[in-house]
Order: sequence, then structure tokens, then C-alpha cells
Amino acid sequence: MNITELINLVSEASNGKDDFEKGVVGSNGYGFVFKDLNSEIPYVTFKGSSKLFSAGSQRDAIKNYKKTGIYTIDQESDLLLIGSVNTLVPTLKFGGYEELFDVWVLVRTSENKMFPIRFYYGQSGLCIGGWKAGYNYIDTNTGQKVFPKEFEDLINFNPSNFTDFDRNLFLDALEFALKKVPVSDFWGIYRHDVGATFMGVVDGEPRVRDSDKFRDEVFNKDKDRTFRFAGREVKL
Repeated sequence: MNITELINLVSEASNGKDDFEKGVVGSNGYGFVFKDLNSEIPYVTFKGSSKLFSAGSQRDAIKNYKKTGIYTIDQESDLLLIGSVNTLVPTLKFGGYEELFDVWVLVRTSENKMFPIRFYYGQSGLCIGGWKAGYNYIDTNTGQKVFPKEFEDLINFNPSNFTDFDRNLFLDALEFALKKVPVSDFWGIYRHDVGATFMGVVDGEPRVRDSDKFRDEVFNKDKDRTFRFAGREVKL
């Protein structure tokens, strides 16, 4: 996909024209184009990026904790959002150490601000990652430019500069857009310091299980059985 086509798609999405097959969706004047980080498009990359702020059920968890002393997240609603991402980017792979998925997104806001982000599930749950303007889009590990010049030229804003109000408008638009998209089944084993967790959507229902308990539930302790899950044959 060339830069001109990318701009046209994100602009159309911000004006209400979605194309799920191309990973394009919009809401509230915002447009989003989703791309698999494993694609060979030169401007689709994670290099030089870092976490900017939380998303999904994590976005207000700390704020609510300070008010109420209760820290709550809704993993099931997060998984349904991820299922919608999987519909937009069906080539996504799920699972890994402190990572469930990671996807690249070009954003156009209702004020015509344009910038790339990463949308991912990691150690802090659902998060938005990006490239801080002070880095001048240079990968600090290599000292090399992150984006081709023609792509860098279209970036006119950095989401790390959002006010709290504007950040919430952006997150609302992203969630509203994803909730328009049908949810696809997916699964992954999310590994972490204290073990591994099965996370996914099965027959449209979000599931979070200790991976060993999941094996027992599905196979009735018959761990040699091959299980067909979300269109893939898996032997757990």
C-alpha cells in the first residue's frame, strides 16, 4: 500500500466510510487503518516506539483506584475489542511473553491530525504506544530513521501531546470504531512471570483461563487430543 492510498483510506474512514477487509474503520470523525506489524510495508514498524498511555478497561483503572481504593479491569470487554482487531487484521498472531498481540495503526483525528500508533496488549493490559516527537522518529537503539521521509512528512501531531480531554476523545473514538466491527474468534497463551494464561474469544465468548485448567476443561485431561480452535488445529 503506497502513502497516497493510505491517506485516502484513513481520510475516508474519518468521513464515515469503512472497509473492514482493508482494516479501515472510523468513528466520531476519527479514521483508523490497522496493519499487521509483520507486513513488509516500510512504514509499518514498532522500532523506536514506547508506551504512551493505557486503553480499554485500563484507561481509568488507576484514576478510579485513587478515588475508590478499588482497582478493577474488565478483561472480557478488552478481549472483545481484540476480537474486532482480529477481524480487521486476520493475519495477526496471538500469544507470547508479556504480549498477547501488537498491531500498527494510522490515525486521523476529527481535527485532521495524523500520526501512527501501536495498539497492543502487554504487561499493563491494553495500551497505546507511539513515537515521541523529541526523538525525531529515530530508533534510539540503532540511530537510524524509523520512517521513510514520505511517510514522516504526513505526520503532523504526536499523541504524547494530547490533553486528558483529547486523549479520552481519541480513546472513545477508537473503542466506538472497533465496536462496529464483528468480533472474530482468536486465542493465545499469554506468558508471564508467574505462569501462563489462555486468553481469547471462543464462539464469540471471551475466555480467560489458567492454561493448565483450559487444557483440562477442553480435553477432559486428554492432552494428546488435537483441538480445532478458530480455524486452526492446535495440540496443547
